[in-house]
Parts: sequence; structure tokens; C-alpha cells
Amino acid sequence: MDYYILANPHAGHGHGQQVTDKLTAYLTQQKITYHLFNTHQPLDEHRLMTDILAQKTNNDRIIIIGGDGTISLAVNALPADQAFSYIPAGSGNDFARGLDVSLQDTIETFDNIHKSTPQTIYVLKYESESLSGVATNNFGIGLDAAIVEAANQSLAKGLLNTLKLGQLAYLASTLKIILFKKPFQVTVNDVTFAKTFLFTLTKHPFFGGGVPLAPDANLMNADIHLVEVDRFHLLGIFALIPKVLKAKHLAHKHVHHMVDQAFELEIDSDQPVQIDGEVHQLKAHQILRITTEKRTILK
Repeated sequence: MDYYILANPHAGHGHGQQVTDKLTAYLTQQKITYHLFNTHQPLDEHRLMTDILAQKTNNDRIIIIGGDGTISLAVNALPADQAFSYIPAGSGNDFARGLDVSLQDTIETFDNIHKSTPQTIYVLKYESESLSGVATNNFGIGLDAAIVEAANQSLAKGLLNTLKLGQLAYLASTLKIILFKKPFQVTVNDVTFAKTFLFTLTKHPFFGGGVPLAPDANLMNADIHLVEVDRFHLLGIFALIPKVLKAKHLAHKHVHHMVDQAFELEIDSDQPVQIDGEVHQLKAHQILRITTEKRTILK
């Protein structure tokens, strides 16, 4: 049995390289055969996964090393019947948190993988006229997507990144979006929310680097959790944030929580959407369907 490793060395501001070096040194020491495929530029995951699938046998295993973006792109390039393993090396690592995979001990994580048996998990599957694929973390419309989009378009972002202050771009964008983002209407499974501010669908609890947005969500079952937050007065929004961090927000009158195994929704205006941290656009009145897809993982 050989290991085929798809690694993003740039994940987590270089943490991906450290994790990869530690793992490959250990594999060499243990005389375990491996084949390393490093990403070199954005969206390399699809090309590398195609190369891996052309070379591996049924007895070989795939390990993905990187952050939430890496695992999302890699799983989208991986056929649903192909098992995979994951070693986190990003900054947020929400997918790893959802799997209860160690964020610290690379060797322990690999040893668990090496002796594990296949398990079934469920990821989000989305489809509309213009968007289709799977999401390993979240599908968000509204606040989170607008923040990512605004930060990426910020004229100051390049300068701040050069000064290693890139997070300030996101902080500035967050404050601006919270102050000025207009609500939108979304109809989902025949329920209409007229003043939506944040709308997220997820298969595991975590969001934004460990925030428990849907505390009871679980990758091991087919339930999809929907969390919607209304646009209401600013003091109330800021007061809600500590409740979210403590997983006490779902009882709030402006927070709505739905659980189902399929959702069909329509928005009344064009909106940015974030899918595992990547920004796309969803057009008004396009029907979006969210279901789940079974995947096999060794962890």
C-alpha cells in the first residue's frame, strides 16, 4: 500500500510545508512508500488529483494536506467513490474540527489514518443554473460572502498584505459590511425570510475558524443545518456576537435554525455567496438546491 499525498505547502501561511515535511520524514523513517504532489499555484488541486487517480491502485490511499480551501478543491476533484484522508494545515481548519481530527499532532493523525477503517461522511451538494459542486464546510449567502468579497476587492489589501497586516483588511471590511449591508429576502422550503442578513447552510458545527454556528451539526449523518440571522438594530447585532461564540445564539428571536436533508431556495436580489471561503455570485430568482453526497474517509 502506497500513500499519495496532495499537499498545499502555502496553507496556513506556510504551515502546510511544515506539516508535509514532518509527515514525509516520518514515512521515510518508517519505510512507508509515498508519492508527493505539491500545489504550486491556485486551483492546482484538480490537476494534481487527476494525476494521482491515474497512478494509484485500489490498494493505495490518498492523503490531503492543507486548509479548508485545499480540502474543498481536492474533494471537488475527487470522484465520490474514492476514499481519502485529511491532515489539517490551514489557519481555520473547520473541516478538521468537524471531523474531530487533531490540529496539532501530525504523526498521531497519520497513525490513526494508517490503522483506520473507512467511514461514511456527508458533504453538501449544491446545484443551480450557474453553480454546482460540493462544499466540505459551508455555503453562505449575505454577510460572510460580502465580507470576503469586499476584503478581496479592497485597494488597501495588497499594501496591508505586504506589511503582514492583511487581517486588517478583513476587519475593516467586516465593520463596513455590518454597518451598510442591506437585507435581502430568501424563500427556502416554502418559508420566507424577509430581512435576511446572514444565511448559512452547513454539515458540521464550525464557521470562521472554530465559531460554533450550528452546534449540533454532524458530518456523520445526512442532516443539513440552516442558520439565518435577520437584519436588526446594530446594538443588537453586536450583542449577538458573544452569544454566537458561546453557542447560545439559536434561541435568539432574530436567529432561525432549520434542519432538513434537502433545501430548495430562491433569493429576491443578486447576492455574493461564499462556498468554503471562495466567493461566487447567485442571481436573483435562480433556484438553488442543496442536498448531501456520501463520501468515504479514513481518519
